[in-house]
Amino acid sequence: MKTLKGRTRGLADAQCQKPARAASGFTLVEVMFASSLGLLLFLVLFETLLFCRRSAANLRWQLTADALAFDAAWDVFNRKTEWFDLNATPTAFPAGWQAVPPDRSSAFLRTGTPAYYLEVQPMGRPVTHWQIIANVQWPLPNGGARRLAQPYILERHRADRNLFRSGL
Repeated sequence: MKTLKGRTRGLADAQCQKPARAASGFTLVEVMFASSLGLLLFLVLFETLLFCRRSAANLRWQLTADALAFDAAWDVFNRKTEWFDLNATPTAFPAGWQAVPPDRSSAFLRTGTPAYYLEVQPMGRPVTHWQIIANVQWPLPNGGARRLAQPYILERHRADRNLFRSGL
């Protein structure tokens, strides 16, 4: 046994000593605080993930609607002048909302029916040009619907602008 200034330290004395404060681990309050911070960080990250998902879906729907309105407007714009003379009247080509074909609506939600608006307005007397208006409305998860911020408006003038392609 070791002797230290008249005192004997045995094995029994070493086992009875209380461990120091730093070696005793965390208290219940510290564990609860750390767990609360961890849970808060997890919930913030989860909400961020949901926000990013919603934003990506909204952007995808917006881009799809924009492309659909663009295609519908340019499809009418690229028709021959004879078609406009015969069919671009309010009686022959009535303005209105039409359902988007199923092969063009896969990017939208299935909860509602996306629709597009197409109108051709003759301008001037006699008709000198036509105004083509296209818009799209698509369903939202909350049951509502949304439209493009501004519809596409194209002006088609009375010109055979496709004649230059005849040499191809």
